Amino acid sequence: MKKSFLILILVFVAYSCGDSSDKSKTSGADVSSHSNSNPDAETSADDIDTPSEKTTKSELNDLFNMGKGILETSEKKGDAGFQLDTQMLIDMLVESGVSRESLEKLINNPDSLKVLAQQAMKERVEAQQNEPMLKGRISKEQLTSKKTPTGVSLEEAILIVQAESGPEATMAKLKTIDSLAGTNMMSQLDLTEAGYVIRDVERKHEIPATVEENQKIMAYRNKALNMHSEKESRELLEEFEATEKAIASGKLKASPRFERDIENWKKTVNIFHKDIVRKSEAAKRKFKQLNPNLFYGDEVGISYVGNQKKTVYLPLGPLSFADEVITVNHPKLLTQEVNNVLGEPDVIETYDDATGIYSLGLGGTLTVRFTDNALVDVNGPDLYLFEIGQLEPTDLEISKDGKTWIKIGKIDGGVAEVDIAPFVKPNELFYYVRFKDLKEKSALPGADVDAIAAIGSAMRLNLDSQVLFDSGKSELRPQGITALKALVNSITVLKKGKVIVEGHTDDIGSDETNNALSLARAKSVSKALRNLIPSTQFKWQEKGYGESQPLVENDSDINRAKNRRVEILILPN
Repeated sequence: MKKSFLILILVFVAYSCGDSSDKSKTSGADVSSHSNSNPDAETSADDIDTPSEKTTKSELNDLFNMGKGILETSEKKGDAGFQLDTQMLIDMLVESGVSRESLEKLINNPDSLKVLAQQAMKERVEAQQNEPMLKGRISKEQLTSKKTPTGVSLEEAILIVQAESGPEATMAKLKTIDSLAGTNMMSQLDLTEAGYVIRDVERKHEIPATVEENQKIMAYRNKALNMHSEKESRELLEEFEATEKAIASGKLKASPRFERDIENWKKTVNIFHKDIVRKSEAAKRKFKQLNPNLFYGDEVGISYVGNQKKTVYLPLGPLSFADEVITVNHPKLLTQEVNNVLGEPDVIETYDDATGIYSLGLGGTLTVRFTDNALVDVNGPDLYLFEIGQLEPTDLEISKDGKTWIKIGKIDGGVAEVDIAPFVKPNELFYYVRFKDLKEKSALPGADVDAIAAIGSAMRLNLDSQVLFDSGKSELRPQGITALKALVNSITVLKKGKVIVEGHTDDIGSDETNNALSLARAKSVSKALRNLIPSTQFKWQEKGYGESQPLVENDSDINRAKNRRVEILILPN
């Protein structure tokens, strides 16, 4: 499920988050490198494309150097993949000095980068075996030893000087440290290397992060590595900024480690926020080009990060997602987490686990219903399945009433978008979607579903006739007017659209009487709403369905009450 090339993204981010003085070296970055390589991949150097003649040895060495330490770190802790597309990865790495031509060829095959990381590790090991002690390098014993002319260790001298001066390494500071310790070791180092030594000593003696701070950082990390929308990344940045202000003002006491982690994760999230914003705008433009009339406003529509880190624009935002599980069948009866498929995407992936999803299991089935919206055909894709990892072969059906089903066919091969146009009539509304995992050989045991969204979506509002009308009447009660006023904001937030007001009854009475009553009630509600919403951007239509479209069986007083209703649908013009 992880993309091995994302390893190098986080390495680059780590370097970009470090001090400006750190940029000349590949060690000492503040943010740890994280590995997402697939341990099951078996790729050798012979399996990847040979770089073009323009790919120089120095350019490959640059890539090798960026991968140093990746495999070692991945064995200790692993991190979930982040949301970057190939183009942004290329842009970021080009800034490090590697040619775009080389990167485009290598990044198109993620396994290539794993091979490069392995090669970098091999070179590192060989270099360590043959590399002589560098001039000016200070060992742990040299730092801590008090066998100096003054009896003060270099470590103690560093702490004394740092307590009286700023954090940056300067030649005057290095000479002062040597003077206190009676040595000349620090002043022989270049400022960058001396900065590493000073920083390491400081961090060794600083107040450690508390358990609560470590828990917060882990929570921030999980959020940062699992952003699902521009809204989420913006809110996380605001949370980081608020935390920094609280620390700066003294309202929040924090350890140095906590402060550094907040600063570094903020930088990381800011990079990906910009990427999500860019991709969201592109997705919105594409959708508006295909559907110029299906745009309810910037306040409503939201773009979400979907399969393979692609972005999908949903004109109804959070309202677009499935609301209710109707039936579920799992081959091993593992249905406790089935409600994870409802609502917005919220999966949290870690190195060896994922929460917020539901696996259908091999041959498992799942039926969901949209209650505050409806699936309708638009230009382009109409339904989107948010699934983690490899998209499993899944059979898809849709229905208006949960009884009569239309077979859409198999979805797989990494395509999470579904176009229902070949199977439906214009303006038909569907409320039920059924999935069945196909028992086909694949890497995963059943589709892992995070969320289900109607791209082509109509808002749906349901009103209880008992609140609106007296029994058998079509004149609105005072309570009914109050109920309609409460709906105005929900409707007007869409700015424009076609408003269809539908009246429905139970099965008591004749068809003729029920049809007439349901239409009269629809007209009463429509008239009241027009007075409350004078905007000319809405077109209005009333329909009376009588008892023909019950929500549930008319087999009890409770169910009959559910079927006596008025539904309001807001569709694109």
